[in-house]
Order: sequence, then structure tokens, then C-alpha cells
Amino acid sequence: MVEISEEDIPFFAEVTAGGRITIPEEIRKIFEIRDGDAVFCRVRLVKRKMTQQEPR
Repeated sequence: MVEISEEDIPFFAEVTAGGRITIPEEIRKIFEIRDGDAVFCRVRLVKRKMTQQEPR
């Protein structure tokens, strides 16, 4: 088993329908995250999807 410290492990996720994101399988395995678990997340917007109405 891999020993994990309390430091952040960053990953990228795309927001899908209903505001959902997927935690990558590697991260779920490292932290043994299972369906129904509660997790604490920090969010930093790194790219906003452009719409047709927004100027370029």
C-alpha cells in the first residue's frame, strides 16, 4: 500500500451535466474513496468554456 501525506494531490476535472465532476480513478484508489463517501474539495477555475454569445 502507498503511504499518502496530508498534502494536496491536484487533478483536473471537467464539469458535466448537473455540475458533476469525476474524481480520477488513480485518486480514488490512493485515498480509497468509495461510492457514498464524503470528500472535501477546493475549487480553482482554470478555464471557462466560451459560449457563442461571449466576445472573443
